[in-house]
Amino acid sequence: MRLKMVSGLIVLAVIAVLAGSPSVGPAPAAAQSDEFACPNTGGTLITAITDDPVSLNGIYANDGASVAVLSYVFNPLTLGGENWGTEIKGDLAESWSVSEDGLTWTFNLHQGVKWHDGEELTAEDVVYTFQTIQTSEADIAPFRPRFMQGDEPIQFEAADDYTVVATLNAPNASFFTDISVPIVPRHALEGQDLREGPFNRAPIGTGPFKVVEWNTAESIVLEANEDYFRGRPCIDRLIFRIIPDEQTQVAALQTGEVDFLPNIPGASVPTFQDNPEFTVSIAEQDSLFQMFFNLDNPKFQDVRVRQALMMAIDRQAVVDIVRQGYGVVHNSHFDHVVPFYRQDKLGGYDYDPERAGALLDEAGITDSDGDGVRDVDGEPWVITIASFSGGFRDYSDYAVVVQAFWEDIGVQTELELRDLSTLVEQIYQERVVDKPFEVHTSGWSVIGPEPNSYANFYMWTDALGPNIPNYRNEEVNELFEAARVETDFDARMAIYEQIEVILWEELPTLPLYRNTEPAVLSSRFNIDDAVLDISLGTNFRHPERIYQN
Repeated sequence: MRLKMVSGLIVLAVIAVLAGSPSVGPAPAAAQSDEFACPNTGGTLITAITDDPVSLNGIYANDGASVAVLSYVFNPLTLGGENWGTEIKGDLAESWSVSEDGLTWTFNLHQGVKWHDGEELTAEDVVYTFQTIQTSEADIAPFRPRFMQGDEPIQFEAADDYTVVATLNAPNASFFTDISVPIVPRHALEGQDLREGPFNRAPIGTGPFKVVEWNTAESIVLEANEDYFRGRPCIDRLIFRIIPDEQTQVAALQTGEVDFLPNIPGASVPTFQDNPEFTVSIAEQDSLFQMFFNLDNPKFQDVRVRQALMMAIDRQAVVDIVRQGYGVVHNSHFDHVVPFYRQDKLGGYDYDPERAGALLDEAGITDSDGDGVRDVDGEPWVITIASFSGGFRDYSDYAVVVQAFWEDIGVQTELELRDLSTLVEQIYQERVVDKPFEVHTSGWSVIGPEPNSYANFYMWTDALGPNIPNYRNEEVNELFEAARVETDFDARMAIYEQIEVILWEELPTLPLYRNTEPAVLSSRFNIDDAVLDISLGTNFRHPERIYQN
């Protein structure tokens, strides 16, 4: 409930500034505080990820393994968008202003911010980042729709070294969080291949830590940025060990080979809860795990089929089996941190295998020969689920459970596992209709409270091209566009609620659950001032303030 209330208030603040109330809005970022001094300095914090990142280029990769690392390496202009938490405020932007008509935004950068190679951050870097997202032939990450208005790109220019001016063609109530993406250095990245260039393994950022070593399938080593604009980190080094198996990660935590895990299996929680050598924190995460359809495939174009497949899944059982209860059945295509989410507002898809079977019968998918397998025109009706190998974020685990529920109603289901980088490239980095999957397990986390962030998943216009599920509904497109320019908060949220109802009826994806995350930290480290916040890619609001006791 606290997260919901905070989300509503901070989005309301953004709307107020667009409505012409310059005294109200996202509060300008506080000046760097000199009050915090590291109680201790030195030491190495070791954590773990399940796979190598796809890339450490902040405007290209957006998978969980990549974000876990690059969030320590880069800073966005603003906070509150995808990967950057539920607090809406400035980061590299020290202050900003908005014209009365809401069309001109002026951002003033912190001065003296240094890239890891010693060069100074300037407004040209910010403009380069945003324009690269708009114009690159490669559809890098899922960011491009946020930098477009209709078919037109938002205009960005550097008024001077420390001032960025954005010119919109219509007010955009979500603009402040839309642009919350990692800022990359023009001097280091310009001219490189955004997918394959050397920057992707040896990035240069402005964040509290810099990449010094990447040993594929073993580890990524970060060192403290001595010139970090919020103060040098207290610890000297941060190491990400690459450990695909969660139980192996837990064992490494027990033996001291790993110091911090932001999400351990629920069954392992009792091992650490009463152990004075560890601190356990449990919090509900801004996350949503789903089954995605390829709606260009004729198998899934009848809404009755999608509804049947939803009702065939006992979603609470999925949470209990896969998460050992550390999750919540989710009833929306929007995360619970958006202002209008209510757990019991939408319904109709409770576990009901009998009703699911009846809907498939109505759609002509029946067991015509009594062999227990549903068929169409005498041929078995088979679904192939694509998922991630290596146990990445429970995807393959819940794919197996969903497979069992679908087979219980006579749907023959095959599971195909693909490695992280392959599946991410196939699904997320190609806006094409011809997708290499029928159904796949996917989801997201730390999307933030801004509902427009979901436009990328459910809008399909001629300018943007197809979204992940190949879902196209002109009414949904128009509603997203209307919400972006609506400056009255209540009216704007009401538009998003209309979208929520349509998506819930049509089910372009099947929302299953959101996580509650058990995070475990060795008591050798103190994070009180760092502030644990799993709505951020770093998991901490001030990672530079982690210190060794």
